[in-house]
This record gives sequence, C-alpha cells and structure tokens, in this order.
Amino acid sequence: MRFRSKKHVRWYIAGALFVVFLHIVGALPPLERRARTIIDMPITFLFDRVQFVRTALTRWKEKQDAEILLPQVTRERDLLATRIALVEADNAGLRREMQYPVRTTWTTIGADVISKTTDIAQQALIINRGSSSGVALHQIVFTEQGILVGEVISVQSDRASIRLTNDSESRIGVLLAKNSHVVGIVEGGYGLGVRLSLIPPQEVVSEGDLIVTNDVTEFMPRGLLIGRATTV
Repeated sequence: MRFRSKKHVRWYIAGALFVVFLHIVGALPPLERRARTIIDMPITFLFDRVQFVRTALTRWKEKQDAEILLPQVTRERDLLATRIALVEADNAGLRREMQYPVRTTWTTIGADVISKTTDIAQQALIINRGSSSGVALHQIVFTEQGILVGEVISVQSDRASIRLTNDSESRIGVLLAKNSHVVGIVEGGYGLGVRLSLIPPQEVVSEGDLIVTNDVTEFMPRGLLIGRATTV
C-alpha cells in the first residue's frame, strides 16, 4: 500500500507538471474555451428555461390578481363617477339659485408686458394686446403658471392697461385652495402684499394656506393662485 501511495503521488505530480507545461506553451486556452463552450450550452439552455417558467408564473399571478381586483376597481370607478355627477348636479343647482353667469369655454390670448403705468397712485401694467386682438374691459390676466395678475381697466387697439391685484382699487372674491371654501375678499393697497378680509367666523385660515380666485364675476376663472397667507 505504501508503494502504491507513493506511485499515485508521482503520477499526480507528473500530471500537475504536464498541465503547467501545457499552460506555458499556450495549449490550454483553446481547450479551456472549447470546454467552456460545451459546458455553457446546457447551462444557458437550463437558465433560459427557468427564466421562461418564472416569467410565465409571474404573468399568471398578475393575471389572477388583476381578475380579483378588477371588480373592486370597477365598483370604485362607478362610485367615483356617481359622486362626480352628484357634485356637478348640486353645483349647477347652486349656480341657478345664486344666478351665477353661465360659463362657456375660456379662450386665452397671449400677451407680453411692455411697460408700467406712470401714475404713482395706481399699480398697473401695459400689455401689447388690445381690442384688435379681442381684449376687452374687465377681462382677467394671469400668468402661464396660473397666477392671477389683474384685470383689464382700459383698452386701445394695440394695447391694454392691467390693474394689478395689489392696487388700492382691486377687490377679488377668493377661496381657500385646501377645501374650496369661500373665505372673503382680497383687497389691494397694502404695500407689496394684499389683505384678505370679510372672513366668515366659522372659517379657519392658517399661515401658509393658499388663496385662489372664486368665479363670482363674469370673466374670473375659478382657482387662479393669488398668494399664500403670511400673517393671520
């Protein structure tokens, strides 16, 4: 047994030296690439089959989940549609009772500010659009981001004057953006800001609340941003 063990060790050493020799002379890399190609083929095939089965199971589970959730989503959609219809009906009824003007689709006109009025007692801007472009008195001017700028107070063929919201003669009905409750009138003439007055006693206004327009006049859209409450 001892002789056989020594003989095996010699064979092992000879085999290792032969492998090193093949590596040195560059004979092993082609064999390694060939062996890797032979081994990779079944492994790649098995991996593709496993991925295919996993994808099929995932899609089947998603389909089962969708079939379970679909009735619930359909019910929620129908309930939401019903609530919207009821709110729209209530809103239309309130408008009829309060004799709100009938709203049509709003048409906007793009314009640029070209100057500021020279009257020191008036906060107003001049835009480069006038009656020839469809601008009329009391129309509302707002920015592309939906921020109220003011109201048209005079019109010429190619220009118009806009009274800013902080002008002393500016009066605007407003809502609280967080709940759409009517909270009073925004008045200008208070320096760089405006003042919110006539707040209903039951309404709570907090610092940071957003104030938006209320569509109580003919040309005033609902929801244009006026500002944020800074002091209450």
